[in-house]
Amino acid sequence: MSNINTVTISGRLTRDPELRYLNNGNAVTNFAVAVNAWNGTEETVSYFDCACFGKRAEAVAQHRHQGDAVIINGRLSQNRWEADGQKRSRIEIVADQVEFGARKQPDEGE
Repeated sequence: MSNINTVTISGRLTRDPELRYLNNGNAVTNFAVAVNAWNGTEETVSYFDCACFGKRAEAVAQHRHQGDAVIINGRLSQNRWEADGQKRSRIEIVADQVEFGARKQPDEGE
């Protein structure tokens, strides 16, 4: 049995992407995506932390901003650490592909 770890989401950036460079010079961009879904009776929103690396990271940071639409294809990654004697973990999507969707339209009067 093979392990499958793929995820695809479509939504809007909740904040501007944050670009930084690792000690080895590799670019990494962190961002969050809000995904709206209809559960049959009401609309719900889920928020996903995402990261991408290299040229993709630089492109996302340069061309995407809060409110812009994106489609993310990637994999789930769990980070584990210990803080103040407590074990912590966080799951994020590591994006292998980021497709740019519609840009956020400015409000009337802007």
